Amino acid sequence: MLHYLEPRTDVPAKDDWSTRLALADVRIGVRQRVESLFAAVALVVTFLVPGTPGNTAARIVLGVMVVMSLLALLPNRSVRLALRGGLLDEPWRREAAAVAREHENDPVHRLLLSGLVLKGWFHDLIPVVLDRGEVFVCGPDADGRAMVRAAGSTSMNKAVADEGHFQARDREEWVLGRPGDDEEVRDGLVLSRALVRWFWVFPAVALVVAGVLVALSISPFAPTGLVAAALVAPVLLDVPAAVEIARRQRDVARAVATAETWTSVPVRLFPWRRGHHVAGIADLPEGRALVRFPAPLYDIVANVADTGAMWVAGTHRGILAVGVPGTGQLMFAVADPDRADRTSDPMSWWRRTSPRDYSALPH
Repeated sequence: MLHYLEPRTDVPAKDDWSTRLALADVRIGVRQRVESLFAAVALVVTFLVPGTPGNTAARIVLGVMVVMSLLALLPNRSVRLALRGGLLDEPWRREAAAVAREHENDPVHRLLLSGLVLKGWFHDLIPVVLDRGEVFVCGPDADGRAMVRAAGSTSMNKAVADEGHFQARDREEWVLGRPGDDEEVRDGLVLSRALVRWFWVFPAVALVVAGVLVALSISPFAPTGLVAAALVAPVLLDVPAAVEIARRQRDVARAVATAETWTSVPVRLFPWRRGHHVAGIADLPEGRALVRFPAPLYDIVANVADTGAMWVAGTHRGILAVGVPGTGQLMFAVADPDRADRTSDPMSWWRRTSPRDYSALPH
């Protein structure tokens, strides 16, 4: 059985470092709060000033922004409620678990624990539970609500206690083989390519919208239109990241296609600092090198930090495809042998405009 990330079971779940890493991603950031507040105030102002073309356009754009800000609160809402409700005040419990057989008229997933049935939407958990036969649980509370996660992942899933008798599916042991033959990996690559394409849409739309707002707001003068354009413009700062991710995604696909097997590589991550990449020193087959993760995924980085190794699904032109076998998640790493003596890896200035928080990573 492969060594995956596992949460600590001797401290409250909210104090486990991998759980705190996941919570950092679901919390509403300061930048998002400030932009939403400015958009809401500016939207109100558009109803109090003369109805110029620029003001009318600003009202439409700001209204869309406010709606999108409200919709952004919906993902991971169950995790935020679990944190506020005290569900994560207790430690994670390791429980033996099986997956219940699904019925055509009842697509909800169910996990069968000792004396307990939990139901919910566990798409990403199912393959891991079928392989390892265990799960980590907080709860259920007095209302039957629980949080569930599996080894190898920081993601938490909402679950509800259920009743009834269900037949368990047989265990399905996952076999380490060619990364390109793994259906989860192929699906992950297809999804990544689709996301990269969509990643280009937002800067392009932002550029057009900001240009139209400025043009309409100059004459007759409409300050609300210029404010709306200023709130839209920060999306353009993601263009350099979009260029790099698109280019590296092709390298990742080629790396996976040519790899014969997954390779475990020892890695020592640097202590994370704001304004620095998640990076470390890896003992690659070719020798020691600095490895940088320009677009890190929480689950993969947490596995590297917890196990002291990264799983490489192939290499192409100095780009490593890094993932967690059996999960389908992949990200790219840049290997730089010439900087193997470094103790940190500062970001470029444009990357610091929208940083993510990795302070929970263990030192």
